[in-house]
Amino acid sequence: MKLLLGIVLLLFAAQLSESACFFQAHNTNAAGEPQESDVCIDRTDGSVHGVGETWNAANCQRCTCRNLGYGCCDRAFTPLMYPEDCVAVLDRDACVYRVHLKDDPSIECHSPGSIGK
Repeated sequence: MKLLLGIVLLLFAAQLSESACFFQAHNTNAAGEPQESDVCIDRTDGSVHGVGETWNAANCQRCTCRNLGYGCCDRAFTPLMYPEDCVAVLDRDACVYRVHLKDDPSIECHSPGSIGK
């Protein structure tokens, strides 16, 4: 029970410092309690990771495997402010947002603020 409380507190602290985080628990038993496991299966791509392993998921998130499940947080800073005639688009290869004119992607827009890790 102390371990579960520790994981919840750790994830809560991570959510305060990251733009978006989540915890994916392993399967639960009949009583609804999470079952421990020595591996995590990333549900976005099916990759298998051992307890304590950290990896960069295909969806621009950084994940860590724990015995009760795995937690992931966004790696990209999300732009907060930019002109109305601009749009922010996530470059999934570089895991960064590119802010450019809606009508001309070759022209970048200034974005003075962003949130993220």
